[in-house]
Amino acid sequence: MIFLIGLALIVIGWILQLYRTLAKKDRQLSIVLLLPYAVGCALLTSGNFLQMDVATGVLNALCVVLGVILLAVLMTRKKTA
Repeated sequence: MIFLIGLALIVIGWILQLYRTLAKKDRQLSIVLLLPYAVGCALLTSGNFLQMDVATGVLNALCVVLGVILLAVLMTRKKTA
C-alpha cells in the first residue's frame, strides 16, 4: 500500500506539472511537482527498506535528496522580472 500511495503522489505531481506546462505555457519546474514527488519518493524509499530492498531504497533515497535540494533552490531563488 505504501508503494501505491508513493507512486500516486509522484503521478499527481507530474500531472500538475504537465497542466502548468501545457495550459499556462510555463516551462519552469514547479514546487507543485517537487513536493509530491519528494514525498512520494520518500514513501517508496521507506517501503523499499521495510522489504529489505536496499539497492532500490538507496536509489529512491537519492531521488528524495535531489528533489529536496531542487525544492529548496526553487523556494529560495529570487523571482526575476
